[in-house]
Amino acid sequence: MVRRHTVTPLLVGTLILRANSGASTIVLGLLLAHMAASTAHKITSVQVGLLPVAFYISELTLAPFMGGLSDRWGRRIFLVLGPVFGLLQAGLLFFTPAHQPLPYLLSLQVLAGLSGAITVPAVLGYLADLTVRDQSRRVRVMSLYELVTSGGIAVGTVMGGLLWFWFGRGAFVWLAVSYILVIWCMWLSPVANQAVSSERKIGETARRYLRILRMPRLLAFLPAWLCISALVGIWLSSQLTFILSTPVRYPHQLLMGSMSGPGGGRMLSLVLGGIVLFFSLSLLFWAFFLQKIARLRLMFTSIIGVYLACIALFGINHRGASDTTMIYVWLPLLLIGVFAETSFAPAALAYLADISEEAARDRGMVMGLYSIFLGLGQILGNGLGGMFAHRFGFDGLIYLTALLALVALFSLFWLFKKGEGYSDDKSIYASE
Repeated sequence: MVRRHTVTPLLVGTLILRANSGASTIVLGLLLAHMAASTAHKITSVQVGLLPVAFYISELTLAPFMGGLSDRWGRRIFLVLGPVFGLLQAGLLFFTPAHQPLPYLLSLQVLAGLSGAITVPAVLGYLADLTVRDQSRRVRVMSLYELVTSGGIAVGTVMGGLLWFWFGRGAFVWLAVSYILVIWCMWLSPVANQAVSSERKIGETARRYLRILRMPRLLAFLPAWLCISALVGIWLSSQLTFILSTPVRYPHQLLMGSMSGPGGGRMLSLVLGGIVLFFSLSLLFWAFFLQKIARLRLMFTSIIGVYLACIALFGINHRGASDTTMIYVWLPLLLIGVFAETSFAPAALAYLADISEEAARDRGMVMGLYSIFLGLGQILGNGLGGMFAHRFGFDGLIYLTALLALVALFSLFWLFKKGEGYSDDKSIYASE
């Protein structure tokens, strides 16, 4: 009897991996705050901000090469090796020195970026390999991947504070141990059929990558993917938390500092936790009920959702403090917008996997673009979000979101217009 391929071990491993990532971020922030309060050495927010920069630079630089190596050597070795580096990074965080910790932590962030660069392209390439003959299953699997990613980060964010409360610095030991479970899950993942690329020199690999980047369908799609990834950096980062809890108020902007003061932190956790839960349930819906809808149609739907959410947030932000009736209009509109927005990520991942069919031997390199543009988007969204928020307050995040959605919309229209010229059986290997 042939063993049925299942993605369950890999998805469970990804869930634990993302939970570790979310918890590690929280525990590290609490550790730095504790060190800043208990030592003479000053730790500034600028220094703390350098840590994700080091992580993303490391991941963005190495992900394409690791994706290419997974095409050459097979996925399984990378599925297992990535969490090993994560285990090493989490364990070494326990030994963070009290004096001048920044150089030590920056080096560990580079190690964490290496772990992500090894793992993510291999995971996405594996999922694309596993669903190569079942397109409807591909959308479902990619949606589940997004679900365990967002759900894992949400669980880790909650667990991070509890681990610090219970174990203090020892929380890093527990996180390191949990990576053993990730390694075990990745090892249990069944072998998927893969068109492994031939041995190539570095120069030839670089030329192959340039040819992949010049694929018309990919070039037309990348601006949309970058802009939507930037929205993740705007709304799922510390920027939103800071704006909602800051004591600074803006005239006629109700949401600025709306959750500051006594009890504000608890209210903030409840609100953001509810949004993450609704976001995850929406992904689950797209995964199981709408897998037969065209990829581009789903992505257009997500852009409409972005603008509905912008309208709702602007209405909530500018309603009078005594006006309680309009909230019953704006809140449902916001939920509808968020629900529609969530269709982009699974559709985009499935579309990227579709594109990889044109370069089947380099599928890991193509799927490695996920990490690259997600990281670039995070940097773009956080950087521009800070500037827009500084100038316009909460409205600045809405303005920037609308602007990025417009760029994404033009990209999708261009892709739709040129779609007739993109043959499904077209391959960059056709001339070889």
